[in-house]
Amino acid sequence: MDDLQLHIPEAGNDDTSDDEGNQSTMKRPSFLHVSPSKKRCTESGFHKSTRWCLHAIRDAVLHHRWQEAAGYLDVYTQTLEDTTTSKQSVACEIIWRLGTEVLQHHPHKDQEHFTVLYERMKNTGVKNFAKVCLEHAFHLLLDGHIHKAKQQLSVATSWRYGQQSTSQSLELKLIHAYCGFLDYLVWSQKRSSLSDTEDCVNNRELHTYFRQASVTLQELIKQPGVWDPFVWACVDMFEFYNAEEEVLQLLQNYANNKDYPSNPNAHVYLYEHQKRHKASTDQLLQTLKGLHLLVPSHELMLEYCSLLIKSGEQQDLQHALSVAMNLLEYTSWKTDMKAWTCLLEVLKCLKNKRLKIFIIEEQKARRELWMKMHFKAFHNRKDSKESAVLVHVKTKAAKLLGMYSRRYKEVYNPEEKKLIQKKKKEKSKKT
Repeated sequence: MDDLQLHIPEAGNDDTSDDEGNQSTMKRPSFLHVSPSKKRCTESGFHKSTRWCLHAIRDAVLHHRWQEAAGYLDVYTQTLEDTTTSKQSVACEIIWRLGTEVLQHHPHKDQEHFTVLYERMKNTGVKNFAKVCLEHAFHLLLDGHIHKAKQQLSVATSWRYGQQSTSQSLELKLIHAYCGFLDYLVWSQKRSSLSDTEDCVNNRELHTYFRQASVTLQELIKQPGVWDPFVWACVDMFEFYNAEEEVLQLLQNYANNKDYPSNPNAHVYLYEHQKRHKASTDQLLQTLKGLHLLVPSHELMLEYCSLLIKSGEQQDLQHALSVAMNLLEYTSWKTDMKAWTCLLEVLKCLKNKRLKIFIIEEQKARRELWMKMHFKAFHNRKDSKESAVLVHVKTKAAKLLGMYSRRYKEVYNPEEKKLIQKKKKEKSKKT
């Protein structure tokens, strides 16, 4: 266990006399990628030793020799005695990052070792106090210590250092948000412990945590940003208290407000809420339209196609064909049975409604790409090995698209033929 003790001494008095060599150290893009830099002054033996010690730590970490890395880190902590401000600041960041990583993977790790490291780093790297507190809270959360994590964040919210900068303001805002999120976690735990729903609604302690969490999180979500976990927490709480209007308003603003960054998850949350509460087809289509503009390869595009077909409008059917074909142009969907079945359904619907003009227009624009991407001989051999049903569906789609080729044709043994016939019978029974 001795090699796990990171003896971090108190930092010495800051010396503001920085030389040009120290400035070059601050410009390094990565602490782990250390290479000798050109210096005008001669490097001291102390600095040379610590530099090579950092090389040894990096090598041990890359090869997962955690006990060896802990031993080298114990030596490297001597860099905190450096009187140069820039070098001491960089060393503190390195010890914090590497120390956390080594302790996380060390075979003899203990919660107490993490606490010692985090507390020392808070006192040594004053400018990183808020970030270290936040990371310490995350570590405590992983071990299920919600109340201890809340204490860490409470300490961080009251921390100030010099004149408050923009970065410090953002850090404190995030810490404040996680304070509200931890209130939500406590509320969720207490809700689970109460078996009766009426007891939950009337429980004062539970309602106190709800009020604290909801006020904090709603205040945060009003500001433009990507706040997925906090939005999800608000939705969960409001739905429990049957505040459906508040949930809908919150999700619509989160998804459709132009001041917010583009976020596919915002449209997914809104769609799932509308679907749960049986919203109209027009509302569902509008939400999925926004998602399609951001992520045309999203799995919900299959549901989007189904809703477009269900509407029966010519414009919607034409759009459904475009959506289905766009989906199949992504590698992850190339051999997906659901995607090809969806395309075939759209093509049959257009054919039955005598709207082949839409198929002709779409296939003209894509013919060259699709013949190379889906209907070559090697595609046929590969698809035949995976699924005869897929080959059957693709062949039908190719014929309707006017892309049928002898290079891609149905070739399967009698057993596969029986399987296709069985699928047809099952489908006819359902209809």
